[in-house]
Amino acid sequence: MVTIKQVAQRAGVSFKTVSRVVNNDPTVKPENREKILAAIEELGYQPNIAARMIRKKNSDVIGFISDEISTTPSSVDIIRGAQDMAWEKGKTLMVFNLNQKDANPAQLFDECTQHRAEGVIYGAMYHQPVKLPDSFQKLPTVMVNCFDPEQKYPAIVPDDEQAAYYVTRQLLAKGYRRIAFLNLNPDIVAAQLRLSGFKQALNEHGIADDNYIVKTIEQVEGDEVKDVTREMTLDVLENFKPDAILCGKDLVAVRVYFVLESLKIKVGEDIGVASFDNWDVIPDILIPGLSTMSLPYYEMGRRAVQKVIEASENKNEQSGEPEKITCLLASRASF
Repeated sequence: MVTIKQVAQRAGVSFKTVSRVVNNDPTVKPENREKILAAIEELGYQPNIAARMIRKKNSDVIGFISDEISTTPSSVDIIRGAQDMAWEKGKTLMVFNLNQKDANPAQLFDECTQHRAEGVIYGAMYHQPVKLPDSFQKLPTVMVNCFDPEQKYPAIVPDDEQAAYYVTRQLLAKGYRRIAFLNLNPDIVAAQLRLSGFKQALNEHGIADDNYIVKTIEQVEGDEVKDVTREMTLDVLENFKPDAILCGKDLVAVRVYFVLESLKIKVGEDIGVASFDNWDVIPDILIPGLSTMSLPYYEMGRRAVQKVIEASENKNEQSGEPEKITCLLASRASF
């Protein structure tokens, strides 16, 4: 294994000068830095990360505690965005997954501190309030796709209200005037915000109450949530006769497509369909392609890492209202 002393000999500089370059000290003379970097490349020197962590005040490690993000296709981009930003900033992202049968965030926080994490990101698979153990206040902590009800921690969330407002305005701009909104479970924060944005756009456009309808496609039965998309779709088609359907998520839109196809109703011609998520390949597989609001998971992951680094370096208190990331429309041919 190549040592730092061998690099120093090859470059013709002192051991300490090589160490300063390896640790990104900006005061090293440019000509010495060039010689050292050339020697590192020539010899194939790899810094000892464990030793660097001991010497440095900062570990360059950021902990990421996840509920089910890493196993959920629709939100895994949060981790991808966080990982990319961590690499760009010279940080290491350590991901810890909660055991949903016996979730213990405090235990995973202790794991982060044992690895000398500079800060912690707590991520949730959907937009929701989360109460973290008080131990999280010992390190800079940023919540992503969730928020603390008491606003103790900075949070990054999708702007669900803006997403619904924008897609509804686009439907109205295309001439649709009787819109059925097949929304998610009303207890979900995203569903509440999207309903607010939906109604705001309708009100601004002067759409009367009897020209839109809102139905819930998730019914809670005990501990289970039953999907009733098919039943609700048939109901609004028969009794409301919409010219457009806004779906709470892309999987709902898939079911709506099936119902419409069975009734020989052509999407994009006889009726418009829009949705939320832009989930993986689903919108492109559907015929015609599904126009849907992209949830900014990748951008949220990147921003969470930025905020952790800012808090760690500046030692500043960051709390208050969650930071909302704008959702963009992935426009296809469904309306």
